[in-house]
Amino acid sequence: MADFIDDIRKLIADGKMSQALEQLTNYLHFNSPDHYNEIILHTAKYNRLLLSERKGLITQEQFEVGQVKISHALLQLLEVLPKEVDRSLFPLDIRIELQSAFTTAVKKISREKILGINNLKQISWIETGIKATKSVCRILTPVGLGTGFLIDEGILMTNHHVIPTASIAEQTKVEFNYQLNASNELLTTYRYRLDPAYFYTNPALDYTIVRIKADASKPPLEQWGKLHLNPDADPVPGEHVSITQHPNGGLKQIVLTSSVTINTDSYKLRYTSDTMAGSSGSPVFNDLWHVIAIHHASTPIQDDSEYNSLNEGILMSFIKPDCGTFWP
Repeated sequence: MADFIDDIRKLIADGKMSQALEQLTNYLHFNSPDHYNEIILHTAKYNRLLLSERKGLITQEQFEVGQVKISHALLQLLEVLPKEVDRSLFPLDIRIELQSAFTTAVKKISREKILGINNLKQISWIETGIKATKSVCRILTPVGLGTGFLIDEGILMTNHHVIPTASIAEQTKVEFNYQLNASNELLTTYRYRLDPAYFYTNPALDYTIVRIKADASKPPLEQWGKLHLNPDADPVPGEHVSITQHPNGGLKQIVLTSSVTINTDSYKLRYTSDTMAGSSGSPVFNDLWHVIAIHHASTPIQDDSEYNSLNEGILMSFIKPDCGTFWP
């Protein structure tokens, strides 16, 4: 019990507030509903604080004052937890001492730790991701293949260079379900035509929004869901992202590992995620499965970076003010 609380205290002392809140949220969810509600409130306050600081709405000093207040509240909570939560509900923390068969030296095994960035995810995170990827489709234009995704019921977003004009849109089809199931079998796919009467594109930001035509002979468009666009979540360097795509115009795939943001350059987000030709127009997800950018290209790196090139997307924070009423 003491070790668990000491670990949380150390996270707070090291300024790792997000990790401390996440671990407390995960632990208290079922073990102490009243305290869980309290942690949810503190988490919401801290997220608002982070967002305000990131958007320049508060100064660094104001951010630090707010963080200290939340830290103080968490430390107070840690004081009362051992008295109000049954000891049997605290995680086990067994220190094992091994006596080597070949030496009298005692080897100590310490308790488990988070190594660097906390990569733990709820199992439901995978389920949420699978649901989100239903909205990603393959795009078949008269000049080539790409990827797109639904931002509203029957409303598609992709790159300008995939569907540059209403005329190309009229000749284009989108295909859902072009992927394998857990038995390595191809799912039944469905193709729909586009309605160029509802069309907007921006060559500079490389995105296009167009309506998909409903087809009575196929599943209703609402079946494919829609993705949550988040223009208020521009990531910091090192933040994990994932991209669902149709690389080379082939079966739907996802990149989850070795996939982090490197930097932003005005309206562009750069990351290490693998993509290929045909991946243009794919959604770039953060860890909440919110779309924070639309993938569009690879770019060479000229500085002393360890990377020769990085993949690049256009941030939703720049697309929203541009597209006006086309924003969902």
